[in-house]
Amino acid sequence: MLSSMNLPDGIQLENGQLITTSAYLVKRRKQHFHHLEQYGVDMILGLNGYIWVGVHTDVQNLEGQGEEEDVSDQSTKSIVKSSGAATDGKEDSNSLRVRENICRLANAIRVLSALGFTLSLEVILDTFQMSIDWNIDIKDMLAGEFYVRIAEREAERRCSKLNV
Repeated sequence: MLSSMNLPDGIQLENGQLITTSAYLVKRRKQHFHHLEQYGVDMILGLNGYIWVGVHTDVQNLEGQGEEEDVSDQSTKSIVKSSGAATDGKEDSNSLRVRENICRLANAIRVLSALGFTLSLEVILDTFQMSIDWNIDIKDMLAGEFYVRIAEREAERRCSKLNV
């Protein structure tokens, strides 16, 4: 199970995707909890091979010290905020973008994992950005052509690294 000890008890990871990969592919770093603010997404890279990509949850509101009524009101607001529940069209389009970002990041992780590349935040975001730059649909990221392009790009990067 993916452990999130930084989150208060009772908070469950929801509105996202859990990807499992081989543990040796996840690069050990000082920080494994990442908030990708520009995409509205949280990502947890577990050293056990479990990777969580989901809607950003605002934990600060849940950690407030005060009356029980205030805490319950804040947690409700925070959970509603993180769930992507929206009432107007502007928030619906943001929610759709966030869900698309979650799917694109999850597919980037799946591609990198299938190719046997080490998974770090930088590599995942680079693959995510390449899929956007190359105008690849989210569903087409799992097609063979994208795998080949990512593998070729990595080979070029490694060759240039050796020549420098």
